[in-house]
Amino acid sequence: MRKKITLFIFIILVLILIGALSYTALLSESDSEKGINKIGSIISKSETYKSKDKRTITQLKLDYKDSTYAYQERYIMKPGDDVGYEAKSKGKFKMDQDTLILYSDMPSNESFTEIDLTAEEIAKNKFSYIFPTNEKVNQNQVKIYFDNIAEIDEYKAFNIIDNQLKPLKITERKKLEEDGWIKTKNDDIILLHYLRIEKPANNQLLITGSRGESFLFDFNKIPYSSFHFFTRAYWSFSDFTMLKFLKTDKTLKRIINPNDKRYESSGALNSDFIKQ
Repeated sequence: MRKKITLFIFIILVLILIGALSYTALLSESDSEKGINKIGSIISKSETYKSKDKRTITQLKLDYKDSTYAYQERYIMKPGDDVGYEAKSKGKFKMDQDTLILYSDMPSNESFTEIDLTAEEIAKNKFSYIFPTNEKVNQNQVKIYFDNIAEIDEYKAFNIIDNQLKPLKITERKKLEEDGWIKTKNDDIILLHYLRIEKPANNQLLITGSRGESFLFDFNKIPYSSFHFFTRAYWSFSDFTMLKFLKTDKTLKRIINPNDKRYESSGALNSDFIKQ
């Protein structure tokens, strides 16, 4: 009789142990599924922020699925205003702890249509606002001609290294004594003035101007070293490459770099952004 009782107790203990192990496995599987779902939620998540600036309607959207951003800014016209403006920007972003860093794309061809280039010319040259010359340039340099509204005397050149802007040497800054021309099939491009710049080792060149603007040249996409560039392509497109923001759960606040004078007067960018 005692053996039967001992065997019965043993069987009960085994069943309890099996049940406990099964319950633990179920909990582990549930936690694993929750973890996977949480990761999936983060990957697919997007966030929208609106600037507190009262003079504009400004929105910045972050898409975590592909680490892209989209920015739109529209000035709210008041009685007596002659003109308004709209600006946009798009590209990639990166998080460095609690710092959001933007890396803009170059403008699309739709941003510039003032020169009558054929579809074949655009397909060959890749850009409607960049047109190559036939000049030969030292492989360690680039030569960029600018349109008539460019203020090249104030331009500075930078490379982008380790999330920082590093100065590049401008070896020549010149206005042509006699205007030159590039002839396209249906139009002519006047050559007025140019910069000769040290070519960035990582092919990322950023040029900044005195009016707070900047232009990005990605030489992974630009297959030539001497070309004419229309700054007008940036009239409705803003380059935010290397702009940084302090990110909290509910806000974005621009981090001001005393050595970077871009967009100092922008009420939209320099106001806090509130998560929607």
